[in-house]
Amino acid sequence: MSIQVIEVNPAYTSVIGLLKYTPQCMISKDVAASYVIARRGLGLKEQIPEGYMAIVEHLDVGELEGLKEHVKKTVKNKRLRKKRLREIDRVKKWIQSLESEPGEESRPLYGTSLGACSDSYKLWRVLKVAVVTPLSPEKVLRDVSALRGVLFSGQVGRPGTRIRA
Repeated sequence: MSIQVIEVNPAYTSVIGLLKYTPQCMISKDVAASYVIARRGLGLKEQIPEGYMAIVEHLDVGELEGLKEHVKKTVKNKRLRKKRLREIDRVKKWIQSLESEPGEESRPLYGTSLGACSDSYKLWRVLKVAVVTPLSPEKVLRDVSALRGVLFSGQVGRPGTRIRA
């Protein structure tokens, strides 16, 4: 009996695990990241949930500027503030490039999954900035119960939205 070893690209597994599987399955982000790696090993795609797509579709440069001001005011650590502002600037640049060019749909090449394409990683990066940064700009997000509502409703930071189980 033998075991097959499959190497997969570990890029963005923590982000995908944090945003998708941690609130859905209520597991730690590290376990969720390993879940993403296992799914890649099986050749499965990581599609962005509809609740998050609603956020991405309505995200604009003005909202990112507001988020930038929020980070400048709330984050005291200079290094972390600089890192968060750089992340926001990357997302802003990506959104501006999408607005200037006619929309090209990213397609998998030669049978690879869409998760292997760098454009889908950019979308996960956008989600991280748009969803995680407003909820926890100064620390790593540990309490992911807030993401559960975002995952299913597509609303960030709006009080009164409850998910009925």
